[in-house]
Amino acid sequence: MDSKKQQFGVLTLAGFALLSAGGPLGTDMYLPALPLIGRDLGASPAVVQLSITAYMVGMAMGQLLIGPLSDGRGRRGLLCFGMVLGLIASVVCAIAPTAAVLIAARFFQGVAGGTGVVLTRAMIADKLRGSAAAQALSVMMLIIGVAPILAPLLGGVINQAAGWRAIFFTLALIALTQILVASRQPETLPVERRHGGGPVRMYRNMLGLFRRPAFVGYAMAFAFGFGTMFAFISGSSFVYQEVFGLSSVGFSVMFALNAVALLSANSLNIRLVGRIGARRLQRVAVCVIAAGAVAVLLCALVLPRDVDAAMYALAAAVFVATFGVGLNMSNSTALAQGLAADRAGAGSAVLGAGQFVVAGVMSPLVGLGSDRMLALGLCMVASVAVAIAGTLLAAKFAPHAQ
Repeated sequence: MDSKKQQFGVLTLAGFALLSAGGPLGTDMYLPALPLIGRDLGASPAVVQLSITAYMVGMAMGQLLIGPLSDGRGRRGLLCFGMVLGLIASVVCAIAPTAAVLIAARFFQGVAGGTGVVLTRAMIADKLRGSAAAQALSVMMLIIGVAPILAPLLGGVINQAAGWRAIFFTLALIALTQILVASRQPETLPVERRHGGGPVRMYRNMLGLFRRPAFVGYAMAFAFGFGTMFAFISGSSFVYQEVFGLSSVGFSVMFALNAVALLSANSLNIRLVGRIGARRLQRVAVCVIAAGAVAVLLCALVLPRDVDAAMYALAAAVFVATFGVGLNMSNSTALAQGLAADRAGAGSAVLGAGQFVVAGVMSPLVGLGSDRMLALGLCMVASVAVAIAGTLLAAKFAPHAQ
C-alpha cells in the first residue's frame, strides 16, 4: 500500500464501507421477502418491485442533492444528516400498513443511502487520484462486498423466522451504527477549497461536467455496467424462486455467489491496478461484462427451465458478468472522479445518480413479460452495450496520462 493511500487506513475505509453500504443492504437484505411482502400487503409483483425502483430513485436524487451541496458546505455534517434520515425511514418501512407507505418510505431510505455513497466517494476523491483512488475504492468495495454475501442470507433467515418487517427493523439498527460512525469522521474538504456562490452555482458546476466528454463516457460505463448487474438483482428472486422453485434461503445462497464474484474482482483489482493502470483494466472489465450478459441471454434462449443444469448455467453466466462489474466499478469511478477533481462532490453525484437512475429503470423492465429469464438477458445485453459505448467515448477524449 503506497504512502498516499495511507491517508485512508483500513479502519477508515471500513467505516466508509459501512456508510456507503446502503445500496447492497437496502436491496439485497429484503429481496428474499419480496413475494411475501406482496402477499401480505395485497400487492402484485410489479407493484412490490416499485419499492426497489423508489429506493433507486431516492438514491439518485439524494446524490444529486447532497453531492453538489457538499462542495460548498463540507462533507461531515451532511453525512450525519443522511444517516439519521436512514434510521427514520427504516422504522417507517418496518411498520408500513400498505404498499404505498412502504414505497414512499423506501424512497427516503434511498435518499439516505445515496448520501452515504456520494459523500464517501467524494471524501476519497478529496485526497487521492488515479490508480491510488482506484486502489482505495477497491479496498472499500472489497469490504462492502461482504454485505451482498451476508445480506440476502440474513434476510432469508430473518424472513422465515420473524417475517419481512423484522428485516427493516434490522436495517434500522444498522442505520443507528452508521450514525455513530459518521459522527466520528473528520472533515476532508477544508473551507478554503469549498465552492461558494450558493446552490445555483453548485448545480451549474455539476451541469458543467456534461461538457467533458471523457467524464460522460466513464459515467456511462459506470452506470450501465452497474445496470447490467442490477437487472439480475431486481429479477433474481422471481427467476430463482418462481422459475426454478428455490426457497428464500436457497435463493439467498445462489444470490450470494455474485457477491463472491465482486469480492474476487476487487481483490484482483487491488493487485493489478498499480501495474496495469485503471484505464486498461476498465476496458477489460466491460468486455468481461459483455461475455457474461450474452451468456445469460443464450441461457434464456436455448436452455429448458425444468432442469437444474439451466439454473447452474445461468448462475455461472451471471457470475462472469458480475466479476466484470466488480472490475469496472472501481476503475471507472476513479477515472471519472479524476476528471472532476475540482468538483468532487458534483462528480460523485453525477456518477451515483446515473447509476441508480439506470437501476431504477432496469427493475420494472425486468418485470415485464411472462418470460423472466428472457427479459433478464435482454436487459443485461442492452445495458452493457451502452457501457461499451461510454468506454469508447472515454477512450477517444480521455487524457493519456490516465
